[in-house]
Amino acid sequence: MPAKRQNGKTAMEEVLSGATEKVLKQITELYEQGLSSTPGSIGLKAIAEGPLLKMTMRKPRKKISVMIVGNHSAGKSSFINWYIGENIQKTGVAIETRGFTFVTSGKKRETLQGDATVRFYDHLGDFGKFNGIMANLFTEISTSRDKNFSCVDLIDTPGLVDGDMQYPFNVQDAIVWMADHVDLILIFFDPIGQATCKRCMEVVERLNNGPHLEKIHYFMSKADAVDKEHDRQRVLIQITQNLATKIRNSHAFNLPTFYLPRDDSADCTIPNAIEDVCKEIDKSINMTVQKNLRQLKGDCERIVERVAEVLSADKATRANNVQRTMQGILLSLLTLGGFLLMLLILGVRFMDTLCGDALLGDHCEGHRGAQMMLKLQPLITSHFNSVFGVAAFVTLVLMLATKFTWRTKPVLTKKDIKKLDDYREYVKKIAEQEEGLYKEYFKTLSSMEH
Repeated sequence: MPAKRQNGKTAMEEVLSGATEKVLKQITELYEQGLSSTPGSIGLKAIAEGPLLKMTMRKPRKKISVMIVGNHSAGKSSFINWYIGENIQKTGVAIETRGFTFVTSGKKRETLQGDATVRFYDHLGDFGKFNGIMANLFTEISTSRDKNFSCVDLIDTPGLVDGDMQYPFNVQDAIVWMADHVDLILIFFDPIGQATCKRCMEVVERLNNGPHLEKIHYFMSKADAVDKEHDRQRVLIQITQNLATKIRNSHAFNLPTFYLPRDDSADCTIPNAIEDVCKEIDKSINMTVQKNLRQLKGDCERIVERVAEVLSADKATRANNVQRTMQGILLSLLTLGGFLLMLLILGVRFMDTLCGDALLGDHCEGHRGAQMMLKLQPLITSHFNSVFGVAAFVTLVLMLATKFTWRTKPVLTKKDIKKLDDYREYVKKIAEQEEGLYKEYFKTLSSMEH
């Protein structure tokens, strides 16, 4: 017998929901705001994506996403209403869901549509690529606190039918796209509807061919709509046989039956696995908590490693700049020597032109420098263009080499280095928070088991 519910929750669900909501919220706050107890605190995401580290970091979501898929009138909207304890989704054949509706918990009752929904769920930015989807995209915000609703976003999808049913967008592609952005996929089959319709089976096959096997679970809904046991078994066999051709892991295939509890169904003998549906949601929540805690720890380690990389790269850049500076000084001296050589050649040529050999010879006595110029005079005079051209070319090459060698790369300022050191110590403190959250959460789970 399941534990008695009070206001839609068992005592265990109340404890688990509170602990789970608290942990998921605290993880998200560490990414958004950092340690609130630290003056000037900054979130992990801002640190990682800032100008010093230039990393890409995805912030984990506070809630898990559960997408419910099924044929027309499979009871998707009715299940959502039962789960949250509020008739927020319209039900019935005449008003079948033809768009995507996100049902989430919040502080006040609201309805969002189109662009507002995309802004509310920032990971849905590319969903608008489906023509016609924006006018058929809704978010219903409820204040319900039933079960683990505070930790769950429920996604109601269009009912799948064959025939002349026209959808305002490519419904199959949209469902497959959404599957990449949810944590759990529940597929409902209606025993008296079109459970095995072609469009429904095609969606099931496409989902099974993607990376979603671990998060897909199948149920036959409205089990109480078929009174006779052998009729229910016949429907189950029919659905199972059709699914077996579409599901890759059909050897492990299971199709529990459930129906929504009613006041007059207390003595009903029909097996009802509706608590199993809730357990799959709870299990997904638990796995998401663990996944987010692992991500928090991994992201902290990534940031610490990135800080070390940036500081190491800066150290190497500084050493390289010193080496380039020394090389630049040497090349500058050689370039200066080249200019002096060109001046020397021009000086000899000028003196030769101005004074002539005899006059130059009269002034060379007793002056070693002048005597050297006299010795060089015949060579420079006869090959002036060649000698000057070689000297000018060598000097130009030295100038270019100096220019390119002396190009130092920018380095971190002392303020930047201090900030990186502070980031490293700060992130290590956040990592310690992860360990505390992990122990606190699993202490709660252990106390519930005992």
